[in-house]
Amino acid sequence: MKKLSEFIIEKRIWILMVIALITLFFVYEVRGLKIYTKFADLLPQGHEYIKVHNDIRSSFGGANTVIMVLQVREGDIFNPTTLQKIRNITDELYFIPAVDRFKIMSIATNLLIDMVVTSGAFDFVPLMFPEVPKTQEECENLRQRIYSSIFYGSFVWFDCKKTLIRADFFEDEVDYSVVFKELIRIQKKYEDEKHILSIAGEPLHLGYIDSYKWKVIGIMGITVVVMLALFLWYFRSLRGMLLPIVASLISGIWGMGFMVLLGYNLDPLVMVFPFLVAAMAACHSVQIIKRYVEECAVYKDSKAAIKRVIEVMFIPGFTSIITDATGIMLIALTPIQILQKITIACTFWSIITIIIAMFFVPCVLSYLPFPYKSVADLERKSLLDRFFISCGRLIPKGGYVVILLIYGLLLSWGAYYTSHVTVGDAVPGSSLLWPWHRFNRDGFRISFSMPILSPLYVLMSGEKQYDLVSCPGKREVCGENFAEMYRFEKFMRETPGRLVMFTSSIITTFPGSNWMMHEGDPHWYFFPTMDREINGMYQRVTLTGIPGSTDMYVVYGTERDANIVIYCRDKTTPTIKIVMARVKEYIDKHSKLQLPMRYRLAGGPLGVQAAINEVIEKYQIRTLGWSLLAIYLFCVMFFRSFLAGVILVIPLIVSNIIAFAFMATGLLGMVPTPITITTSTLPVSAVGIGLGVDFGIYLLSRIIDEYKIARDLNAAITTALSTTGKAIVYVSITLSVGIFFWITSPLMFQAMMGLFLAIILFLNMVGALLLVTSFVVVLKPKFITR
Repeated sequence: MKKLSEFIIEKRIWILMVIALITLFFVYEVRGLKIYTKFADLLPQGHEYIKVHNDIRSSFGGANTVIMVLQVREGDIFNPTTLQKIRNITDELYFIPAVDRFKIMSIATNLLIDMVVTSGAFDFVPLMFPEVPKTQEECENLRQRIYSSIFYGSFVWFDCKKTLIRADFFEDEVDYSVVFKELIRIQKKYEDEKHILSIAGEPLHLGYIDSYKWKVIGIMGITVVVMLALFLWYFRSLRGMLLPIVASLISGIWGMGFMVLLGYNLDPLVMVFPFLVAAMAACHSVQIIKRYVEECAVYKDSKAAIKRVIEVMFIPGFTSIITDATGIMLIALTPIQILQKITIACTFWSIITIIIAMFFVPCVLSYLPFPYKSVADLERKSLLDRFFISCGRLIPKGGYVVILLIYGLLLSWGAYYTSHVTVGDAVPGSSLLWPWHRFNRDGFRISFSMPILSPLYVLMSGEKQYDLVSCPGKREVCGENFAEMYRFEKFMRETPGRLVMFTSSIITTFPGSNWMMHEGDPHWYFFPTMDREINGMYQRVTLTGIPGSTDMYVVYGTERDANIVIYCRDKTTPTIKIVMARVKEYIDKHSKLQLPMRYRLAGGPLGVQAAINEVIEKYQIRTLGWSLLAIYLFCVMFFRSFLAGVILVIPLIVSNIIAFAFMATGLLGMVPTPITITTSTLPVSAVGIGLGVDFGIYLLSRIIDEYKIARDLNAAITTALSTTGKAIVYVSITLSVGIFFWITSPLMFQAMMGLFLAIILFLNMVGALLLVTSFVVVLKPKFITR
C-alpha cells in the first residue's frame, strides 16, 4: 500500500490526464444516450407465458391495447352529436403510428355487425358504418339494433351512457411518446362539458411515464444542489463541497457513456437506479476527504497526508466498491431484460468508482492547498462529536444490551410484516402514478363501469392445420373442442369473488345465433350439443361475418388455435394468483381436451403481468441471498475472518427485514399504498445493501486502525465513531435529505422510493454505528485484537 500510494502521488499528473481523456471520450459517447421504454425489455422472455404472448400478439393481440370509453354526463349516447364523436375518434385512431388497423373496434367500425335472419338467408349489416345517424329516428333505430345484438353490455354498456372503443398496437413498432401525444390530443379534442373520454392501457401508461422524464431529471438536479449545500455546511470548504459532486458527475458520464457503447437505452422506469449508483462515488469521496483532513492534522503536509489516506483507505474502499458491484451484478440473474441491461451497465458504473474515489480524488486533493481551516475545525468538538464520544463510552458499559434488545424487538416486528410484502400491483390501476392521476381515475372509471381492462388470453392449440375442428379417431368434422371451450368458460365465470367478470371466444355468439334462428324463442338460447350444429355455427360465424370480425379468437383457414379471453376485475396480485390457479385447476382436474389439442398459458395484459410476478417472486429472495452471500465472502477475504463476515452481514439482514416491513405497511401509512416489489423497486434494495456494507466496512477498518495505536478496544471504538462514524452520518443525512425532494415527483413510485431509500439509509447507518460496534464489544473478535 505504501508503494501504491507513492506511485499514485508521483504519477498523479498522468493519472489525471488519463482520467480526463476517458471522460472526454465518454462525454462524446453520452450524446447518443436515448431515454425511452422498450416494452419487450420489461418482460421475462424465457417464461412460458411470454413465449405464448409473443406467438399470438400479431394474430390475437398483445398487451399493448388501448381502451377508450366515451361517456355522456346526461342522457345517453343515442344522439347525433355523441355518435359523431364516436365516429371521429375511431377514424383518428387509424392514423396513429404503429396501430393495428384490423384491431380497431367500436360501434363505428364495420367489424361490429347486426345479424338479421330473413326468409332463406342471413343479413349482416354493420351497426353504424359507413353512415352516422343524423336524426333522432335513426338514433332510435340504432338503439333497437344494439339492444338485440351481442354488443349490448360489451361495446355499449347497459345504462347506454358509455360506449367502448378499442385499439391494439404493434409491440415492435410502437413509440410510446408519439402514441401518448396523439391519445392526449384526442382526449382534449373530444371531451367537453357533456362528454368524458376515459383512456387506459399500457401504451398510454408508459407514455405518461416517458413524458415525466425531464421533470424527474429536474428533481435529481435539485437533489444535487441540496447535496452541495450540505457538503459545504459539513466541510465548510469548497473542496469538501465540490469534489464529491464532481466525482459523481464523472462517474455518471462514464456510466452513461458505457451504456451507449453497449447499445442500451435508459428506461425512465429505472432512472433512479443509475442516479444512486453515481451517488456512491460521492459517498466514497466523502470518506476520503474526511480522513484526509484528519491525517493533515497529524502530518502537517498534504502530500504525506494523502499518501497515508491511500495506504489505509484503499483496501477498505476497494472492498466496499467490489461488494457494491457484486450485489448489483447479481440482480442480472433475474431473467428480465430491463434489469439485466441496467445492472450490467451499473456494475461497470460501480467498479469505476475505484478509479474515481481512490485515484482521482486523492490526486486532486494533493494539488490543493493545505486545509488549515478544516484542520482547525477538528479541534472544536461539535455536538455530533460529543454524541459519538458518549456512545463510545456507553456501549461497552452495558449500552450494547439495550441496543441488542431494541434490535431484537424491531426484528420480530419486521419478520411479521415482511411476509405481507406484495409482488406486483397491490391496488387497481398503476402503482407508478399517484391514485388521483388522470390515468388512474380513468382506469377506475372504466374498471367499475365496463370491466374490460384486464383480459387474460388462454390458448387452445393444436399441432397442425384443422386440429381445432377435428377429433382423434374421427374422419368427419368434430365439435368436441368447442364443447370443451364452453365448459372451460363456464368454469371460469364461476370463479369465487367475482374476479372474472365475463369471458369471450369464438363460441360466444353460438347460443344467440341459435335463438335468433328460431324467431327469438328463449327456449332456443343454449349451446348446441351435436357436432354438425356446432360446426355449422362455427362456419356461419367465421364465413358470413365481416372480414376480420373473428380475428381476435381464431385464424380462419388454419383452424389450429383458438383464443379464449377471460376478462378479470383487475391486475392486482391476489386476482392474478386466484384466476391463474383456477385456470390450472380446470386444466389438471376437469379438462376433457384430447391430444393433439392442449391448453397454453397465457397472453394478454393479465398473462404478461402474471409472468412478471412469477419471475420476480422466484428471484427476489434468490438475488437477495446471493448478494448477501457474496458480500459475506468478500468481507471474510478482506478481514481474513469468518466472524467479520457475520458481524457485517447480520446488520444488513436485520435492516432489510425492517425495510421490507416498512414497504408492507406503506412506510407506516406515509404513502397512499403499500410499496410492492416490481421490476422498478427490485434494484433499489441492492443499492441499499451496498451502502449499508460500505458503512460497516469503513467503520470496522477504522476500529482496527485505531486499535493498533491505542491497544484498547473501547478507545478504538470511540475514536472510530467520532471520525469515520461522523463521515457515515454525513453521507446518510446528505442522501436522505437530498432524495426527500423526490416526494414532489409526478411519479408516485419515485416519491415512495425517496422515502423508502431514506429509511434504508437510516437503518443501515444505525446498524453500522450501533449494531456493528455492539457485536465488536460482545465478541471481542481476534481479527481486531491480534
